[in-house]
Amino acid sequence: VRVSYARGDPNKTYVKSVNLARMEPSFRDVVSWRFADRLDANKTYEMNSFVSKATGAELSTAGSNYNGFTRDHYLQLPSDLPQRVRQLAADLTEDAETPLHKAVAIRDHLRSDIYTYSQDIEKPPQGADGVDYFLFETQEGYSDYFSSAMAVMLRAVGVPARLAAGYAAGEPEEGTGRMAVKDSDSHGWTQVYFPGYGWIDFEPTPAWPQSDVQGGT
Repeated sequence: VRVSYARGDPNKTYVKSVNLARMEPSFRDVVSWRFADRLDANKTYEMNSFVSKATGAELSTAGSNYNGFTRDHYLQLPSDLPQRVRQLAADLTEDAETPLHKAVAIRDHLRSDIYTYSQDIEKPPQGADGVDYFLFETQEGYSDYFSSAMAVMLRAVGVPARLAAGYAAGEPEEGTGRMAVKDSDSHGWTQVYFPGYGWIDFEPTPAWPQSDVQGGT
């Protein structure tokens, strides 16, 4: 907060202006990685990343004291989001005591036999909400549908979430120590924000394995 007072007012009685600015998040908000140069076929590269070791017990005590930046960017929803999407999210998390419990409840619902993983699907009809159409009409789709549905429902119950897209780890190449990542390894998943721990990955797509940490409550 920066306050400016009227010129020549030593007692600071008359406020001229007040400027408010959001503080940057404690964890850098990385949205994407992009290589500066094109990667040619069979060219190798190295990337270092941080992987959270937070346990379910730790995440369950993280609370919901989200900073302004996170609330501004990761709780947004369209004003015309169908009410039944919001209601489903509320019903699924009715007994959830913490944001982690809400995330696990929604993830487990999406991984249940109610929904089917499929890449051979029709696109939603014109004017339809994609998440609503997936949850209540087709109930089948690929990873982008599952992860988008989880992110939207979490936002609907006040938990910051976002869709992440990239590639799975691929398959090891025998004798090379390298991983072969193919176009078929492209994937989308959900990330949930926990104060003090940052963004944590969740896997709502039933065709893909989930981590042991996320299974804890």
